[in-house]
Amino acid sequence: MNELISIIIPVYKVEEYLRRCINSVLKQTYKNLEVILVDDGSPDRSGEICDEFAALDNRIKVIHKKNGGLSDARNAGIDICEGEYIAFIDSDDWVHDKYIENLYKLLKKTNSDISVCNFIKTAKDKVDIYISNEEIYEYTKIEALEQFVDKFYVQMVIACGKLYKRNLFREIRFPVGRLHEDEFITYKVIFKAKKIVLTTAQLYYYWQREDSIMGSGFSLKGRLDALDAFEERGNFFDSIKEMELRDKTFRIVFNIYKTINDKINLFEKNEEKMDFKKKFMNFKRVLRKTKQSFFLEFITKCII
Repeated sequence: MNELISIIIPVYKVEEYLRRCINSVLKQTYKNLEVILVDDGSPDRSGEICDEFAALDNRIKVIHKKNGGLSDARNAGIDICEGEYIAFIDSDDWVHDKYIENLYKLLKKTNSDISVCNFIKTAKDKVDIYISNEEIYEYTKIEALEQFVDKFYVQMVIACGKLYKRNLFREIRFPVGRLHEDEFITYKVIFKAKKIVLTTAQLYYYWQREDSIMGSGFSLKGRLDALDAFEERGNFFDSIKEMELRDKTFRIVFNIYKTINDKINLFEKNEEKMDFKKKFMNFKRVLRKTKQSFFLEFITKCII
């Protein structure tokens, strides 16, 4: 018998799109599923829609909780899931009918801990997908981490579009209250894996909404959270002696500092500006330790 797979779907203000998402999951050719819908205190009819589907299919479990954000909702699903494997789908997105089947077969065939697929960004409900000419890449965990600064960066860093062995999340949870939550944890999950496999088949459909977090333009909080995520990642690469990855990641950190500095007038309080300058000074100390004089020279010129 096929192993149980848990699909965790956070739900918040998506009544317009939710049925499309859930229907794509219920149409999966892989049937042994546990579908966890986490109603994150949604003020629209999304919670009611979750209950309607749960009444129709006993594979669906619904959690109704106080609003805590995307990370908190995903964590709630992880805490109760029972599958040997976990997949995350955002509730305004949807997936190919063979999304789970293909990722599961790929994972088992290559004896991997994580399988990854490609995706399409779209604002259309109907998309023509061709998956026959796929390419397969098998990675060690370090080779997968190298993709964080290479062509498959987005595919590797997002939490969706993957099938994971559940035990990889035994000690890892998404950071509550943070934007760019995937940037904070996916590299940690990948580092715990023995092997990762990626297919270029486009099996995940990423809906482009103007009111989404990622589609709303410059966000000071978003940039500050991204800054913390990338600094943590750079320090992590330093701790495992992956110096090239560390240096490339710190280059990204430098660019984020410069972006924030260009918008420093958006800080509402002088204390916030001072906190930012303190963070910059701490980063300069890190760069001194890593002897990256290039960054020191340019940061001194670019950051107030």
